[in-house]
Amino acid sequence: MKSQYGDRETLGTQLLKTYEEHMKSSPIEAGELAHEGGKSYMKMLIETVEDHRNIRGIYYIQVIPKKELYAGNRAIYFRFFARRSEPLMEDDMDVWYVNNKTCELRLEWSLPHWSEFDIFLRNPDEHDKNLIKWILKYKKMQER
Repeated sequence: MKSQYGDRETLGTQLLKTYEEHMKSSPIEAGELAHEGGKSYMKMLIETVEDHRNIRGIYYIQVIPKKELYAGNRAIYFRFFARRSEPLMEDDMDVWYVNNKTCELRLEWSLPHWSEFDIFLRNPDEHDKNLIKWILKYKKMQER
């Protein structure tokens, strides 16, 4: 796509071409992205906990994934937010419970995008029982 402001391609077109060229020369191996993404996620989670160690008592870390459309939803980054109150359940989000007094960190809940719920519920025995419990709880909340 050509820019309206000169005889050049738009930035989005340039980014897409660069991404496609990179993928031809060094494709991602199966599992590689998930492994590296998991390490990065945990590193950012620990950094968020360390950045908020001055909070006394209990707080929550809300993790929201952001998908970049220019990369065909293959580029995902996470935004981490600390907050005092527990957020309401939302799809496509993780929430971590943190207690600085007891040094406790646990996953409070994690939901996929709502469009994936039925895939998990079709075969509940093949998926984590907590994930199924969280999906059912969310769906029940939405019925009200």
